[in-house]
Amino acid sequence: MTEHGTPPVEDSRNDRKLRVARLIILGSISFLLVALVLFPLAEATTGEERYSLWRPLLAEVAAVLLCLVLVLLLRSRLDGRRDPSPRLYWGSVALAVIGAAALQNPLFSMFFLAAWWGIGVFVASRRRGALVTLGLMVVPWLLIPFTPAEIDLLAYLVMWASAIAWALVLAAGSLASLWLWDVTNDAVRGQAARAQLAVTEERLRFARDMHDLLGHSLSALAVKAELAGRLAERAPDRAAAEMAEVHELARKALQQVRAAVSGYREVDLADEVDAVGSVLAANGTRVSVTGLDGLALPPERASLAAWVVREGVTNVLRHSDATECQIAFTPTRDTAVGRVLVVEVSNDRARGDGAVEGSSGNGLAGLSERVSMSGGTLSAAHTGDGGFLLRAVVPL
Repeated sequence: MTEHGTPPVEDSRNDRKLRVARLIILGSISFLLVALVLFPLAEATTGEERYSLWRPLLAEVAAVLLCLVLVLLLRSRLDGRRDPSPRLYWGSVALAVIGAAALQNPLFSMFFLAAWWGIGVFVASRRRGALVTLGLMVVPWLLIPFTPAEIDLLAYLVMWASAIAWALVLAAGSLASLWLWDVTNDAVRGQAARAQLAVTEERLRFARDMHDLLGHSLSALAVKAELAGRLAERAPDRAAAEMAEVHELARKALQQVRAAVSGYREVDLADEVDAVGSVLAANGTRVSVTGLDGLALPPERASLAAWVVREGVTNVLRHSDATECQIAFTPTRDTAVGRVLVVEVSNDRARGDGAVEGSSGNGLAGLSERVSMSGGTLSAAHTGDGGFLLRAVVPL
């Protein structure tokens, strides 16, 4: 496991997917970078005699630097930063304008700007991208004085419109590539988040089970050990018998912990009722059980009912001076959910006059989670006669 609880093999697989997607995105956009470098070379090799050689060389230097800056901006965008460094971004704008101004063929100048815009508009904030787009629409007209040849305005307008159309095509390709990256990235991160959530939920489930298992078992052990201590001098034989039960309870608790660790968390309802009955009897509390004989339940519902009984009796031991505890199982029908089982654990002398206090509150919270996951409800409240009632309604 990693420090976040995600399996390292899964992390490695996800990282590999992202690396492949990143290479695909960079490869699909790289032809725009190649175009930026080729325009000055094309002018230098095919230019007319009236064209100066130093200007395409200047444009080539600007194009190479521009490609490096665009790669940095693109990496920043792929890393999730939608608004990159202003200096880096405006530096790319300046290099694009310098390169376009240095080119003497107006067609190359316009298409040079279009190639930059196909990437640059998507590595900036929307406001900055809109501002630059409007500026680049005007720049070709501002470059007319730097063009050595005479300009036919109609032909220039056609070239300008063609450059805009080409820029839109390039932008569509870049947009599709970046959209694909965002979808892939979100999917991989979502998968990792789901895996981490599953691990967290399992840890919470295990912690809840440990609380429920050990809370009841330790309470029972404390009651038995206290009784054995009181009987040690007066009735050694009974004290020895109680200590034997302490040993047996500890052994069963260890088995339950091992079962929980192994994932076998089903609790037998009849065994649980017998176990809590003996613990309550040792505590001097009378127990009455109704509705258990002949009760046939699916294993998962029987296990859930056993958890309710366990938590209810743990509350009796910890938070009451009860002389009597009643455990009732009542199959009935609910108009909303159909057949349900009502499990009630009540006692006649609860301590306190408010909400459940102490650590058992955590147990009730965990039990409430468990019951609600099955579609049921759990309530716990003091009764009017000074007792306490834990009531669970479990769909069948």
